[in-house]
Amino acid sequence: MKKNSKIILSAGVIYLLLVLLLFAAEFRDANTGIHSIWDALWYSLITVTTVGYGDIAPVTPAGRLIGAIFALCSVGVFATLIGIGIRIIGGQIVPGLRLKRNRSKPWYVFNEMNEDTLALADSLSKTENCTLIFLEGEKSDLVPDAIWLNIGYTRFLRRIKDRKNAAFFFMGEDPWQNYSHGLDVAGYGMQAYSMSSAAVDQLPENLHLFCREEALSRFYWQEHPLRREETCVVLIGCGLYGSALLERALLTNIYEAGRTTEYHVFEDTAQFQAIHSELSEVLSLGLAGEDRLFFHNESWTECRGLIQDADRVIICQDSDRAGMNTYDTLKKWYVAPQAVHVRLSEEYQGITAFGERKKTLTREFVMKDQINRLAIRMNDLYNEGTQNPTPWNALSGFYRASNIAAADHLIVKVRYLLDNDNLTVLTREDCQKAYERYREQYAEKAELFEEMEHRRWMRFSQMSNWTYAQMRDNRQRRHPLLIPYEELSEEEKRKDDFAWELLGRLKI
Repeated sequence: MKKNSKIILSAGVIYLLLVLLLFAAEFRDANTGIHSIWDALWYSLITVTTVGYGDIAPVTPAGRLIGAIFALCSVGVFATLIGIGIRIIGGQIVPGLRLKRNRSKPWYVFNEMNEDTLALADSLSKTENCTLIFLEGEKSDLVPDAIWLNIGYTRFLRRIKDRKNAAFFFMGEDPWQNYSHGLDVAGYGMQAYSMSSAAVDQLPENLHLFCREEALSRFYWQEHPLRREETCVVLIGCGLYGSALLERALLTNIYEAGRTTEYHVFEDTAQFQAIHSELSEVLSLGLAGEDRLFFHNESWTECRGLIQDADRVIICQDSDRAGMNTYDTLKKWYVAPQAVHVRLSEEYQGITAFGERKKTLTREFVMKDQINRLAIRMNDLYNEGTQNPTPWNALSGFYRASNIAAADHLIVKVRYLLDNDNLTVLTREDCQKAYERYREQYAEKAELFEEMEHRRWMRFSQMSNWTYAQMRDNRQRRHPLLIPYEELSEEEKRKDDFAWELLGRLKI
């Protein structure tokens, strides 16, 4: 709309200037019919519109030159006006009518068009009866029913400030800009989803943060759960995606004592070790009943025996080309395990790939309805048993992440209780069956359940570099319960029953 206004304004200024020049060139000549500004204006209008009455005509050389310009511009002016009219009708009037017609549906508004937003919009269009709105970009065949507007999000936001069924998505390359835009929308009381991993406390209730790596890692371990017979996993690539995948594995794949996994990590491991120094050190010690974490400085190509004996190889390099090259080398020259998974942005036939945008950028992994609902419910139930309850919105980023990690582990608890490592979807029926099994087995396996949850809680704390101290100090990240289960008091052991009891009280 701004572009059209500038074109019209510029054309108007040039037109008036030509009229003034025509008058200045003609009015002194006794043979001319142009004696006033109004005469010049009248001549310009009948010339530009191609009516041409012939009652007035310039006689001076300069006047005739300007008249020729008016004559030559006549077709161009009409074409421009028609083009602007079409743009206004197609870009403003028709979309406005479509918005009014679809006002009862949920509105999903995307600030820009890119591969990520198109993938999410396509997923939403296939699962919901909603209205997709793009505020920038050209129409795409991937989402043909979307409404395309050329308007800034702040202007659009002001137009619909009273609409509560609109959700905005900010998925640009700058995570802090996404976060900032999300804050703007949240200030209007609307839902905002920003692709950002900003570690910010006290987020507005209606601002939700997510990132590609988080969506990918949650998708992978949900769709490809670790099976009981898998005890050795090789991860090639510990960059942006590989780090997220390893973090999720170490926080989620925690089973009963005695069921452990070795993780062997190659390439770009220095940053992970530095960021998660406490957990990296603990898991390198070879403690009884704990997983083992090995960071390799040498190339994976030098460890033929390890690759051959691994139960699973995950190729998770940040570059698709690097991932394909690694996969090609592994398949051509090595005896590879049956399970070889490679992270790729797009799907390729014949390759067990994961990470495709259309599978990871979905409502389930972006809007995280279920996992957030479970985490909030867990916090509410926990508050019932404490004298100082803390509502979800008042939790710090760390404690929100703690509840989400506990919610992520629920499916592992259900897999264990139902003895089904292939379970990929958490349902109310499965939770109820698992809870019944838990109650049946509690007398015999109480310590096993408690120890499993205690290890999960310790793992999350150590991932965030909490360490043991006799006195708790949140600022220094020190906690007196970061000790082996056997060293806990009976009361401290029983506190972990709470996480299992939730299975019978959660509403999926």
